[in-house]
Amino acid sequence: MTTLIKNGTIITATDMYKADVLVKNGQIAEIGREISKIASEIIDAADKWVLPGAIDAHTHLDAMCDGMTTVDDFETATAAAAAGGTTTVIDFAQHTPGATLAQTIEDWKGKAGPRAVIDYGFHVALSELNDNVLAQIPITVDGGVTSLKVSLDGVGEQRLSDASLLEFLQRCAVAGALPCVHAENGEVIDLLTRRLSAEGRTSAKFITSARPPETEAEATARIIAYADLAKVPVYFTNVSSAHALEKIKAARDRGQAVYAETCPHYLVLSSDRYDEAEGVKYYCTPPLRPAWHQDVLWKGLVSGDIHVVASDHTAFNYAGQKELGREDFTQAPRGFPAAQERLALLYHAAVHSGKIPVQRFVELVATAPARLFGLYPRKGTLAVGSDADMVIFDPKADQTLSKSIALSRADFTPFEGIKVRGAPWLVLLRGRVIAREGRVMGRPGGGEFIPRHKFAVV
Repeated sequence: MTTLIKNGTIITATDMYKADVLVKNGQIAEIGREISKIASEIIDAADKWVLPGAIDAHTHLDAMCDGMTTVDDFETATAAAAAGGTTTVIDFAQHTPGATLAQTIEDWKGKAGPRAVIDYGFHVALSELNDNVLAQIPITVDGGVTSLKVSLDGVGEQRLSDASLLEFLQRCAVAGALPCVHAENGEVIDLLTRRLSAEGRTSAKFITSARPPETEAEATARIIAYADLAKVPVYFTNVSSAHALEKIKAARDRGQAVYAETCPHYLVLSSDRYDEAEGVKYYCTPPLRPAWHQDVLWKGLVSGDIHVVASDHTAFNYAGQKELGREDFTQAPRGFPAAQERLALLYHAAVHSGKIPVQRFVELVATAPARLFGLYPRKGTLAVGSDADMVIFDPKADQTLSKSIALSRADFTPFEGIKVRGAPWLVLLRGRVIAREGRVMGRPGGGEFIPRHKFAVV
């Protein structure tokens, strides 16, 4: 099957120009002006932009978190992502103590294979660091899963020692893996949370007191030091605060290979949401910060000290799940849906508002995650030979974000009522239209597992 996309404006991380795109056998076969070859399907993209399919490098699908299972599996979450312009997700496969990494990946493939509407890969989210687990990193990387994550917010048996963290980073360096880190100091958070509980201060408005930005900054600085010692790049997930970004920027100014991700909610929502009657809806970790942190994060996006904007899609219902934390936020699961809204939110807040050029937008949502996580140039760009993953984007479309148009199973969206300019019009996965104006046409099981290359400095 051949598809010809006519009259659109091609936008990549570096270029913007008028051209047609010819697709054959799921790949881009030709890009040029006035292509007139016979095609099975012709799409008129006049007055619209043709972007690479977006990559969401941070999702938690069909996952257990805080003793509860997320309401979105790979079918509903990837359908929502497709409607929002995402054509590949990299999900966190949750390793359980005692399991092999290979079994963890096979379990996640079993969840994704029959359900995913879009293409997918995995990070492994490690639950423990011991000689047996660390010895499995090379074979995991050779199998196309080239990034592994640790979280520093654990306590007790879940706490990772500094020595094991250094060993983890060193093993990643040897194997060619990119280590990913959720950086918050769990022991300090535990102390602060216990104090708040003893004082009866457990409503949502105290979430930020339990997890202040200093705990994120300390853990970030600690990992930067160990990564420097191990001579390995490091990727920080969901950076939320000016305090943490300050540590990242200082390391990058010294020439260290440190990469950062933030999420739409840290850019457009602030901690005053916790003062609402249903404020626990917005419980995520790290938590939302006071609005002034947003200004610093935006500067990081402009300067290049933040490289990726990912959704951290971790969908729970308010009813029966999040609401359990109305009186004690520690009883609520952390996270909320964002995969569908990510592109529209970022486009409106970043490009339409004039903060960054559209090429930088493409870099943040597609090209940088493709490069960092070993998908480029198959994904993340528009070039001959690349997969024909594309978003035909209407920069003039208006929409109001709402649960009424959201495809996640969650019974709310944290972005309810936000008005945005710009929306995906058509979304193509390997040349096939999988979404049109928010309606999903792709089928469950239509996505493929994409093995990834070893990390190379970008």
